[in-house]
Amino acid sequence: MATSKRLLRSGRERGSIIVEMAVVIPLLLLMVAGIIDLGMLFWEKEVLTNAAREGARAGARAGAAGAADKRVSQVRTIVQDYLQRNNVRTPAGALITLDSSNCTYTWDTSTPPTLTVGLNNIPAKMMMLPNILPLFSGGGVSSVVNLNASISMAAEWTTTPSP
Repeated sequence: MATSKRLLRSGRERGSIIVEMAVVIPLLLLMVAGIIDLGMLFWEKEVLTNAAREGARAGARAGAAGAADKRVSQVRTIVQDYLQRNNVRTPAGALITLDSSNCTYTWDTSTPPTLTVGLNNIPAKMMMLPNILPLFSGGGVSSVVNLNASISMAAEWTTTPSP
């Protein structure tokens, strides 16, 4: 008797697994796409932070007679080289070119002197979420996200750097 009830119940529930999978699989794929895209953005943010740190470290060193060892343009070149070594590119695939609008180098001559290297509005591209999200919500998200990074360090120099 117990086996016949179990057989009848499984006969009525036939196909419920497929319906559950049809609901769960798209959500699972959305989560995986989000994890991949956000992981790539996190990696790119870390590279930007490390590039700013390399520039700040180079700019903080003092040369002869307490003057700044690196010029502002040399610090910018160090940051750009770091980004190129780590293959950071624009959404179009070109290498990122730093200038005064997206790479800032400022210093404060208070005691102790500090300098700040900042990377502003560096574009990064999300690959999957902008294509998948409209299937769920009807609206989309931009595939380009602007990332920023800024590092401050105590400077060893007493004379401010030259441009």
